[in-house]
Amino acid sequence: MGATMLQYDTLNSQKKEIRLLSLLPGKTDHPIECTLQTVSLDDPPEFEALSYVWGDVAVKRPVAVNGVSHPVTVNLETGLRRLRDRRKTRLLWVDAICINQDDVAEKNVQVPQMARLYSAARAVVVWLGPSTPNIELAVSWAQTYVHKEYTAAASAHWLKLDAKALVSDRARLEKHLETLRALEGYFDLLALPYWNRMWTFQEYRLPGDEPACHCGGISFRATTMLGAAEEEIHAAGFGVLKTLSAPPYLDGSREWDTLSKSEQDFAERLNATAKTLQAKSTAARKNVIVSPKRAREPWGNKESPLMYLMITTAERRCFDARDKVFALYGMVPAAQEAYAPDYLKPVEAVMLETAAFLVNHERGPIMWSSFGLRDDRLSDAAYPSWVPDFAQADVNSPNMHRDMHGRVAPSLREWEEPPAARVSEDLRTLRLWARSMGTCRVAFRFGATAESVLGQIEGLLRTPVGDLPDGSLGKQIRRPEDLTLRLAYACVIHHVRKSHFTPKEVAETFEAIFENKRSKRGGCWDMIHDAVGDLAGKTLLVTDGGCFGIGVAGIRDGDIVAIPPQVRLPLVLTKETSAPAGGPESYKMVGTAWVDGIMEGVFVDSDLVAETEQRELQEFLIH
Repeated sequence: MGATMLQYDTLNSQKKEIRLLSLLPGKTDHPIECTLQTVSLDDPPEFEALSYVWGDVAVKRPVAVNGVSHPVTVNLETGLRRLRDRRKTRLLWVDAICINQDDVAEKNVQVPQMARLYSAARAVVVWLGPSTPNIELAVSWAQTYVHKEYTAAASAHWLKLDAKALVSDRARLEKHLETLRALEGYFDLLALPYWNRMWTFQEYRLPGDEPACHCGGISFRATTMLGAAEEEIHAAGFGVLKTLSAPPYLDGSREWDTLSKSEQDFAERLNATAKTLQAKSTAARKNVIVSPKRAREPWGNKESPLMYLMITTAERRCFDARDKVFALYGMVPAAQEAYAPDYLKPVEAVMLETAAFLVNHERGPIMWSSFGLRDDRLSDAAYPSWVPDFAQADVNSPNMHRDMHGRVAPSLREWEEPPAARVSEDLRTLRLWARSMGTCRVAFRFGATAESVLGQIEGLLRTPVGDLPDGSLGKQIRRPEDLTLRLAYACVIHHVRKSHFTPKEVAETFEAIFENKRSKRGGCWDMIHDAVGDLAGKTLLVTDGGCFGIGVAGIRDGDIVAIPPQVRLPLVLTKETSAPAGGPESYKMVGTAWVDGIMEGVFVDSDLVAETEQRELQEFLIH
């Protein structure tokens, strides 16, 4: 291999040219050798498109491309080595090599062609990364017991165990332990980085046929491990844990001191295994931001396809924040046509254009209850305050309410006459139509830690009904008779999905926490613990109409609480003091709030909703 850098020829954008990689044959331990060729997407040869994650970009390995040593990430080098055929050349499209990553102008042309490229490929090949023995067990378990795909490689191990288990207690125990390893392997498979990256979301969904997944030396369809297999491997694995806790393995009803040393050792290993499985199950759920089981569901028939996809992938990861949008363009051509991907644009400009597209072309107003606003929105005049930070996925931010909780009453969300909002041509001003609930005052700010928040909530709930920290605001509250229950419920429901716990159960659990009654720990306790953490830094507000609410950190006395149609959460607006004299009033968007009484749920106030519904829609100019 030469010592020079790989030289890329210029691609003709008019001819829709791309480069394809010829992966030359070789043995597993031989150096990787490739060549590049230029073809047109208008008449391409048969090729496969590789879908993978780059991995650590700071650690590289060399591959030979056109006789020149070219550095690629370890994960890509490992994948090419595994995918290489011993006898035949394999024609692939691989983004890291086929696109000149140092040429921004070329990237700006190639990225818009991604959707067509992945659709034109003969097949899409998914490289998940190296495998483990447990992952291989999980795949073979699903192939054998769920899909009845009896092959020597996948099924021999399990069928042999089944036969032995019929006549041997020892073999039956071995089968149980192997099933637990398979369940662990299933969780390890879902914990692989591939399932939480932005670009892989599009690459997995676009092909007409489901991609083939390669993990180490095994290959399978992702749906092999999902759907019925997902349910059955859960049932089998956790069923084994229950079986092993009963005779003849271990009698769970016996006292610890009556167990033999071997039984105690087995019980400890079993308990450790159960904890490991629970921890890996939780980690897998957090990692797989979009379940592969739903990954190929249709999106084009959604009323707001880009918004749907952005909410779906909000917590997926990428190296470049602009790819939070660009990686979805192939699935929403209208957005790509309106604002072509351009890696020379600042991230903020991409976010601004995206927000404008969502408002003007889709049901964009729901974005304010699904994404947090920029932290500098009230002080930075370079970008409008109403632009969400689509790259921010921190659900615990004091400047964010994510749409995980109740929504405003349905009658306040309905308005079929578009638009509910409109962005000006220069993308500076948002015209928003909303019903005003009047101004608000800050009752107090929640503390910075969960411990301080708990202390504040204890003061709230143990204060005589009608009194809030400033001594007077509480006297204005509507329906003071059940204020304590409503306050307790608001402290958890402002952030979590619809709870199956009643307000009384929530209030009683708070009391148990205040009294440090550890014996009362349970599901409601855990839910409250999570909710309290999300309250840190937020604001308890009271409107001049007698409603209390919980909102983002930046709310100030005199801000307006407004309810736009089609928006799931009330918005808080602050009047601009620097507006030109004699001109129309203008505002900045502070963020969202959860307001008692108008949110659907157990404490919806039908009189308040009807009263609010009768208010005329006002136009707010927001900069």
